[in-house]
Amino acid sequence: MLGLAAALVLLLAAAVITLTLVINPDHYRGEIDRQVSRATGRPFVITGHLRLSWLPWLAVQVGPARLGAAPGQPGPDLIAWRSARVSVRLLPLLLHRQLDIGQIRLRGADIHLWRGADGRGNWQDLLGRRPSRAAAPAPPVLGGLVIADGTLHYADRQGTPFTLTHWRLRVSAWRSGEPVTVSSRFLLRGGPLPQAGVPVRLRLRRLRLQSAPLAASAPAILLEVADSTMRATATLERGTSGFDATGSLALSVPSVRHLITLLGIEARLPKDPTTLGRLSLAARWHLRDGTLAVKPLTVRLDATTLRGWVDRSGGPQSLWRFALTADRIDFDRYLPPARKHPKPLALPVAALRALHARGTLTVGRANLGGTALRDIRLQVQ
Repeated sequence: MLGLAAALVLLLAAAVITLTLVINPDHYRGEIDRQVSRATGRPFVITGHLRLSWLPWLAVQVGPARLGAAPGQPGPDLIAWRSARVSVRLLPLLLHRQLDIGQIRLRGADIHLWRGADGRGNWQDLLGRRPSRAAAPAPPVLGGLVIADGTLHYADRQGTPFTLTHWRLRVSAWRSGEPVTVSSRFLLRGGPLPQAGVPVRLRLRRLRLQSAPLAASAPAILLEVADSTMRATATLERGTSGFDATGSLALSVPSVRHLITLLGIEARLPKDPTTLGRLSLAARWHLRDGTLAVKPLTVRLDATTLRGWVDRSGGPQSLWRFALTADRIDFDRYLPPARKHPKPLALPVAALRALHARGTLTVGRANLGGTALRDIRLQVQ
């Protein structure tokens, strides 16, 4: 029996070597172009060479290729790449009809995404195309995804462009029902951002996704923008009346003043250079049927600590409610530089009314115009 098995293995190896030497995969580029174009409704062209390897994976390495824009859509190709590699394990596919896909690798991907004036994205037609249900019954196994040295261009419906350069994305191996880890880093450019870009790093650990019923959980989210850090958790479920989401949020900014300047935000900063320093925020949040509740909420900025809660009702006539308490604040420190021709102080009454807010703000100690104040209570109706 062992001799027969060994003979079969040798025969298979000899057949694989013969196929690799005899078959020129470039002969099939035209057919692949046609099949992908038919499946996506977009022009697909492979301009580079194809390479095959057989054991233990059936692997295809593709040179430069591009998937164009949909017919009638303006703009550049949806995606182009310098090289790509995808592989499938042969024996599970042949013996058990199990689709076991290896790690998908894209190098030099250049992706263009945009939304038109109607809000529809140039990629949404692909989401409406359903694959054939005659596929293998067993859920697929994905060995992960890696995008290296990529570029992502995005423009919103107002036409404001943003670009991710030096983009690297890594998605861990995934099997149905198991968590996955997603990590990415890039330089963000565009809009008011500096030309050199802002470094961003994102990591989601143990991410779980479920389609029926729709549910998701992300117990460990890390977002770093320059030297500022956000850590969060989130769970999402779809109930009979809508979505129900909950989670936590922790934010740490070493210098708000530096971050405002780095992001290119136009603002009249306080004349006191020691203000708008370190900021920290900690909160729990809950979103149900369009109603958002942030409770408890703790914010620390410079020497002031603010505690309380904020919520916003759903519906077209949404109402903000809050109950916030600050321990102390020196308002004089946050005054902007004096103007040459100062205007009289006027409260933004119209803007406050448009907020549809109701709540109380209490300050234990304050300094305003050189006057010390205690137990200030501001009520908004």
